[in-house]
Amino acid sequence: MVFIPGVVQAQNTPDPKVSFLRSLVMPGWGHHYNDSENWNRGKVHFGAEAILIGSLFGLSARASNLENQYHTFAQLKAGIPVSGRDRTFQLAVGQYNSLDEYNDFQLRSRNWNQMLPDSEENRWNWRDEADRERYADLRESSDRARNQLPAIAGLMVVNRVVSAISAYRQARNLSAGPELSLLPAPVDHRAPRGIVAKMTFNF
Repeated sequence: MVFIPGVVQAQNTPDPKVSFLRSLVMPGWGHHYNDSENWNRGKVHFGAEAILIGSLFGLSARASNLENQYHTFAQLKAGIPVSGRDRTFQLAVGQYNSLDEYNDFQLRSRNWNQMLPDSEENRWNWRDEADRERYADLRESSDRARNQLPAIAGLMVVNRVVSAISAYRQARNLSAGPELSLLPAPVDHRAPRGIVAKMTFNF
């Protein structure tokens, strides 16, 4: 009989690379893959992801709702559609009571290149100062909500990376168990042939 040396390892040990990729796709998934009975660290990352996703959609919906509100408000109270207009124009509508007032200020400030043509699509007129301020508040609130979206997206990326690294290390530690090597015994005419078992521990 011919003996072929080999290495006997623990079965069903998680693959660190698979664990890393799973947690990169969905935080906590890699920890569950490593040990479905004890993945408390993964639950923390999974919960954080759920909160961040909820916040992302919630803020996006709030920003869109506020945007629709100030678009409608400007149309009703100032007689001007601001949907699709650039940020400079929308700011001007919130800072000046009318197109004439805006252009007069730019003229006195010698900002001739910032003056707007006196055309139908540029004419607005706030009859009430409180309405103009209400419009400005709605627009600023919408901007603040949208400005928070990149920060939340960044936190989601950080959470995924941290979860993936943690799951990778956990899988590596679980797969670093003892290895049993079976090798033929050295040839010795004074002793019968046999097998030498070698146990290796990885830390």
